[in-house]
Amino acid sequence: MRLNRTLIATSSALLALLGATSPAHAAPEKKGSGTDYFVSDTGSDANHGTSPASPFRTIQAAADRTTPGSTVYIMNGSYGDTSPQGVVTVSRSGKPGAPITYRPYPGHHPVLKPVTGWDGFTVMGASYITVEGLEIKGNSDNITLEQAKRESSPTNAAMSTNCLIVRPDDENGRNSHHITMRNNHTHKCPGAGIAAMFGDYFTIESNLVHSNAWYASWGNSGISILSPVDVNDETGYKIFIRNNITYDNENKIEWWECKCISDGNGIIVDSTLPAPEGSGTPYQGYQGRTLVANNISYNNGGSGIHAYKGSNVDIVNNTAYLNSRSPEINNPNIGAWASKDVRVLNNISVARPGKATTSNYANTNVRYDYNIYHGGTEPEVLGRHDVLGDPGLRQPSIDPASADFQLLPDSAAIDSGMKFPAVRQDYSGVRRPAGAGYDRGAYEFVAGDTRK
Repeated sequence: MRLNRTLIATSSALLALLGATSPAHAAPEKKGSGTDYFVSDTGSDANHGTSPASPFRTIQAAADRTTPGSTVYIMNGSYGDTSPQGVVTVSRSGKPGAPITYRPYPGHHPVLKPVTGWDGFTVMGASYITVEGLEIKGNSDNITLEQAKRESSPTNAAMSTNCLIVRPDDENGRNSHHITMRNNHTHKCPGAGIAAMFGDYFTIESNLVHSNAWYASWGNSGISILSPVDVNDETGYKIFIRNNITYDNENKIEWWECKCISDGNGIIVDSTLPAPEGSGTPYQGYQGRTLVANNISYNNGGSGIHAYKGSNVDIVNNTAYLNSRSPEINNPNIGAWASKDVRVLNNISVARPGKATTSNYANTNVRYDYNIYHGGTEPEVLGRHDVLGDPGLRQPSIDPASADFQLLPDSAAIDSGMKFPAVRQDYSGVRRPAGAGYDRGAYEFVAGDTRK
């Protein structure tokens, strides 16, 4: 993943599953100590903004007034850029037990639509922030590939807009930490779908992330972590990427630095190892662990899921299907390279014909095991309990309207996985194990199950 500074419709049923809508009722019951604020595209920033009857017009007006414990409720409407940075920039922090939350007003479905700014939603040097249930839709439908080839550059925000990004403060360099991004729908942004960089304690869960990274010259991806920075000496899990669906993210424009097509991954954990001596970069590496679990990643331009120059990463119980669709890219469908202390366990990987299945390049203490591999080239490394063969998926497809990656009753993934206590549920919340043993992939098999 490389970050700048800073096509497919989704059914209403899926949006509801992701939490983008909720039952309508009166003004929400107040919880926490901060003042709550309300925003509507028919409001005014001259209003007091503290009731649904007198809302602000812009999310930024509310963000500039929040205190720990505040919730910003965003009502129906379309919200565009308010500054060169984008739709909203959050720089005020919550505190432990009293985060600042941004979410739709109950029963409403607002849409953030960045066009000329760098980001749709920016968390810039703020901490204890929750962003949940929002749809952020970029402007890629109104950009052609020919236009992007002419106009995309490292300084053209309109060709590089990210949907949702967490990054340091421009002025004081302060990093963000304790950021939760949950149940959001981020799509059609020319840059990254969801990205978090140079911070700590990130949770990215239950998001739908697709059709991003097409037109930026920064080598973006669907979901990405770049060079996190420890805020304490805790070495357990501090970054969670789980229960997300990510597809159709692809780089169609060359990354400006290498003049090559790069990234466009479904999910990447990038550069958590210390910078090499003599590189001129003071980055000391990240000591916390990252858990990537229960994600479904398919039909992306780069890898489905991988760690690059990563350390202390567990990639567990994911399903990756027909990634590396970019002709120029042959990244592993699920895997790690140039990495250290990475576990790749209990995954299902169906690779494109002729494309890489796994990678063992420049790895140290990287374990692949209990995975099922099908298609693609012969795995570069095979664990003792890895299986080669059809995983028995219900209806695998690159079409989001019909794709169903649950297990068939005769799947070799059922009851054949490894117990991994940190992953207690599957993608849809079913307890692990549901049967006699742990299943492989994002779903546990339940007989007679009608989930989709």
